[in-house]
Amino acid sequence: MKLYRNLSIKSKVFLMIILIMILIITLAFSSLYYAYSVYDRQLYNKSYRLLNLSSTTVDLELKKLEAVSLAIIADRQIQKSLKDLLNEDADYSAYLTRQTIVDRLWSHISMAERYVQSVQLIDSKGKVNRYGETITIPEDKYARMIDAAHEGGGAVRWLYPDDVDPMLIMVREVRSYEPMTLEKIGILYLRINIERLAQDYAGVASEDSDIILKSGQELVYPYGKVLPSVAAALQPLNAGDGYEIKEMNGDIAFVSQKHSSYTGWTYYNFVRYNDIFEKTVWLKNTMIVVFVLAIVIVCALGMGFARNLTKPIRLLISQMKEVQYGDLDHMDSHLSAPAIQQMDEVGLLQRTFRLMIARINTLIKENYANQLVIKETEFKALQAQINPHFLYNTLDSIHWLAKKSKHTQISSMVISLGYLLRSSISLKQNVITVAEELEIVKHYITIQKHRFQHRLDFHMNVPETFYGVSLPKLTLQPLLENAIQYGVETMIEPCRITLSAELMDDKFALIVEDLGPGMEEEFLQRVLRGEVQTRGTGIGLLNIRDRIQLAFGEDYGIRVESVAGAWTRVIVLLPFPQEV
Repeated sequence: MKLYRNLSIKSKVFLMIILIMILIITLAFSSLYYAYSVYDRQLYNKSYRLLNLSSTTVDLELKKLEAVSLAIIADRQIQKSLKDLLNEDADYSAYLTRQTIVDRLWSHISMAERYVQSVQLIDSKGKVNRYGETITIPEDKYARMIDAAHEGGGAVRWLYPDDVDPMLIMVREVRSYEPMTLEKIGILYLRINIERLAQDYAGVASEDSDIILKSGQELVYPYGKVLPSVAAALQPLNAGDGYEIKEMNGDIAFVSQKHSSYTGWTYYNFVRYNDIFEKTVWLKNTMIVVFVLAIVIVCALGMGFARNLTKPIRLLISQMKEVQYGDLDHMDSHLSAPAIQQMDEVGLLQRTFRLMIARINTLIKENYANQLVIKETEFKALQAQINPHFLYNTLDSIHWLAKKSKHTQISSMVISLGYLLRSSISLKQNVITVAEELEIVKHYITIQKHRFQHRLDFHMNVPETFYGVSLPKLTLQPLLENAIQYGVETMIEPCRITLSAELMDDKFALIVEDLGPGMEEEFLQRVLRGEVQTRGTGIGLLNIRDRIQLAFGEDYGIRVESVAGAWTRVIVLLPFPQEV
């Protein structure tokens, strides 16, 4: 710390800039790497959740197709027709029975024909009853279908797409259940368009990702569209469901997997790592280069800034040292030299110092002692002037004397006069609230009430909702003064003056209305243009309007309405809510 305190300002500024840059870069890198790690985890979790949803949806649709196959083999008419074919020898009768089977197959498949390419039912005679697309199946695959059906014993078995048929085949035995002999009476198999089903329900996570279905080492989807090396690289994870990053066909890929408990298949989703992270890596490297360049540039600029900042300070220090040792004569040469045109704090300091030295020299040469005496005399004369607090204290003394003598009217008027005097002289606030302005109005009306007695009929109706609205100080009191001067004073009978508030065209309006003699329209326009010489010496309408517009803008101000011989109304328009 001692070493730091003894450093020059230039070194301190340069060191501070370097430390700030290091701190900012450290925080920036830490934040970015944290953000990238969070992004990576969210991407992995999102990919896995998408795969989980896709596998669940595909399994659900396959279960629906299994339910369709169960409905077919349990259909009473199909059961009866297959039993009849066991004993029928007549070709025509068997033909009609098989037509009945085809009709029933159609009725069951019609609701699921988007995914069922065809349905075939092999009866006990080895004849095929089919509905849908006709395809020739090789004998070896046909034999595998029969074996799979027998192996299942009535349960569903799957045959996967191959070069002969790209469809997924669901096969199961049909057994008799009325009566419950469980006699083998046929074999049912459905050819399912697994590609259409997967595209509808599994979908694709993005343009750069793929979903693959495998049963052990056999490819279920998409058949013929995946490189053998990629398909072989997709193997179940040791930890079961989840995701990992592995090399596939020479590329690094993000792989997530989900095992289906229903079919026993494994769903894979893989995304080539470079496709999704290439721009991120490029951005990281670019930012490192940018930060390094920023450090070099900031260091260079910081050194120049520190040098330019301390150069005039060093010059000022050298001049101050000359004054310190009383070498004012030598300072004259510096004062006559052209000043540095620099208007920052240091430049202003130099300018002030030069003016100060010049003034000191002038005072020394022009009878400095006499000038001090004159200044001291003027200062004492200013102190002897009447202080406004003297007036406040005097009014306070009158108030207590009146109160002691039980002159309540005098006491009340003195209190109100003192409040008005404080409010008028106080310069602390130019804009006050409606509540504060109404307090001034109440004291002013108190004085005028004592003056005019019953001739002044004043009513105030300003809801407390508007007490927080702001307005320029002494806005209402001059308006009430005008109403009294041109209304109450000119009438013998009582004059009613009303102060109210309301919302008018999305603006807050304070309305001062008197039932006085009013004004002609032409005379009113001359007043608003300032062409009429008023009787008063206080704050006029134009002054109030200008102060409101200076505070809140040209959209606000005052509006005057009057009817000769009837009334005069002054409307003060202010923002509500506040729009200063």
